Amino acid sequence: MSPFKFRLDRILQLREAAEKQQAIALNDASKAEDEQRRRSLESAERVIEIADQIHGPNGVNGVAAGLWQVYGMSLGAARDHAHSESNRLADAEQKRNEELDRFAEARVARRTLERLKEQRAGDWAIAAGQQEQLDIDEVARRMGPGPGSET
Repeated sequence: MSPFKFRLDRILQLREAAEKQQAIALNDASKAEDEQRRRSLESAERVIEIADQIHGPNGVNGVAAGLWQVYGMSLGAARDHAHSESNRLADAEQKRNEELDRFAEARVARRTLERLKEQRAGDWAIAAGQQEQLDIDEVARRMGPGPGSET
């Protein structure tokens, strides 16, 4: 009997490559999300620092009204920046989730073909074993009765 050959091996290889490529995309999206999370946290901490400088125990008491307005504008700009960074973080999280979904789909597609290959290999092994047994039985039948058997 000929050796086992899975006709969909090329497609399985393509699905394995697609899964690896999607894993790389997921890793990249996760790194981008982590970096954006870091920037978002830094921005939020900057807002807190500015607010503490303005309203803290050593704040800007007794400063001129114009300077007070500048401090307020600085705090407003920091808040706007923090808000923008927060929105970018939400976008990065969404992108990572989308890449995770694509990776899961690629993994299922590959695993489905792997299971089919395993099933077909098992079926082939059973058929090969049955054929081998038939061949052995045929050889034994042709050889006739063995020594010590009744004729």
